[in-house]
Amino acid sequence: MENQFLPLKNWMHVVLNAIKKDIKSEHLGSDPEFYRAYFGNRPQNRLTTEEIFDAYEKELTRGNQEIAEWVVNRWVFKHGDLYQVFAERLSRINPEFSEIQTLTSEQSQEILKGTVERFGAIPVFLFVILNGVVFPESVRMDLLKMAESAKIEQEQQGAEADERESLEKLLAAKERDIARLHDKLLGVQKKYERDTEALKKQIKALQKR
Repeated sequence: MENQFLPLKNWMHVVLNAIKKDIKSEHLGSDPEFYRAYFGNRPQNRLTTEEIFDAYEKELTRGNQEIAEWVVNRWVFKHGDLYQVFAERLSRINPEFSEIQTLTSEQSQEILKGTVERFGAIPVFLFVILNGVVFPESVRMDLLKMAESAKIEQEQQGAEADERESLEKLLAAKERDIARLHDKLLGVQKKYERDTEALKKQIKALQKR
């Protein structure tokens, strides 16, 4: 059986990130041999997400079928609406859609119609590869290009969001500094007024003498 994760070398962490909670809460602790091989006796709460993903990526790349099936099943479960659309449309071609050997370009376009707009280019591309949908290579390449463009756009948006967050934190810090300075100046002003008033009283007292 072809390893569906090999074409996803640059997308592995995207796949795993979608099921991150399930990996940490369910699968990671269910395979002691896998856990010991990569993490020894380290407690799970000391592991970074990057370390965990790297371990899974190695196993998926080398063809660990058990982990691959779990990851695909859990990922598809998280994208149930997308699965329903593909299952319904593939069933029109063959009710036993798992037996479909090839799809024409026309059939492919009919199956994909509106899916990118509805679900996004990245989930559609990943679904096709993970589930081995037998689109022509040209259709797969088109999906890859759309997914790569969407990924770049997401990264740019993420960088912009980080920059905005950093700026907002800087502005908030400056506002706190200004507020503290304002409070300090008010304290100085009040002390000046008190000292001035006391001085005036002293001068009046001296004048009376």
